[in-house]
Amino acid sequence: MNCFAILLAAATAFNCFPPEIRTVGVVMPASIQPKARFDAGVEALKAAGYRIKLAKRLNFKTQASAADRAADFEEMWMDPDVDLVICARGGSGSENILPLLDWNRLRTRDQRVLGFSNITMILNAMAKEKAGHPFSGSSISHLLYAKGDTFEWLKRAIAGDPQPPAKLRAIRPGAFSGLPCGGHIALVRLGIKTNWACDAAGRVVFLERNNSASAKKIAEELDEIAASGWLKDCAGVIFGDVTPGREGKGRKRTLSGDELAAAQEEVARAKRAFVEKIGKPAYDGFAYGHIPVSHAIDFRRKVSVAEDGTMTWE
Repeated sequence: MNCFAILLAAATAFNCFPPEIRTVGVVMPASIQPKARFDAGVEALKAAGYRIKLAKRLNFKTQASAADRAADFEEMWMDPDVDLVICARGGSGSENILPLLDWNRLRTRDQRVLGFSNITMILNAMAKEKAGHPFSGSSISHLLYAKGDTFEWLKRAIAGDPQPPAKLRAIRPGAFSGLPCGGHIALVRLGIKTNWACDAAGRVVFLERNNSASAKKIAEELDEIAASGWLKDCAGVIFGDVTPGREGKGRKRTLSGDELAAAQEEVARAKRAFVEKIGKPAYDGFAYGHIPVSHAIDFRRKVSVAEDGTMTWE
């Protein structure tokens, strides 16, 4: 059985969108998605009954130019037949398309856009520019290994249906509520530095991080975010999964055993120091990020956290 067949067999069907989503537009605004994985994800969406439109300038050998990726993204957004735009994966490079997009044009169509990780840059820019409807949740790449209630939570988030409450752990207790923003810690940091971060005032900031950075690097990124002043008027912070690793690519960056435990404790200290610096209520333990069970976040749906850590959505 070839790689494509194995992935497709594992994926079965992605029944993850509400009935009003009939046509899904697939774009690749950041890194290249390996062709076999891309095809498996697209076929799984088709198997669930969705009509698929593919971006015109997809390139599986080398990353397409920023101009081509921006054109694909904008054209898919504006396509009247497309009910939702999903990103193939994150990786790197989405920040390069942001200055090339015609935001005035994009504001004329209230399009849904779904992705996370490097797509954090696009979602927060959408909130900043008041364009479209951003959802921080599974890309096609993530759906291929997603488990549990990931699919049901995604469907409910996009439909605006009631979400079950979540129980979080307090780092600094305190009740708060607001519209969400944020995402991958490294991309939140980059958004602040490049002026593509939305205004965090009154918002609930979600933060997660995959294992492409060491605990020391994650601590440095959190320090930079805290020092920027971006969070001075935020409502509060919710941490999703933050998993330290080694600098590098692939399996070599994965920690295990005592090494992982020590790195996780270093990250926990970094979170506490970060929260102390920003002086805002903060909670940990939301199922969100580069993990098999990851819950989608609607940037236009108010979220509240009670002092006891119960998180609910309006």
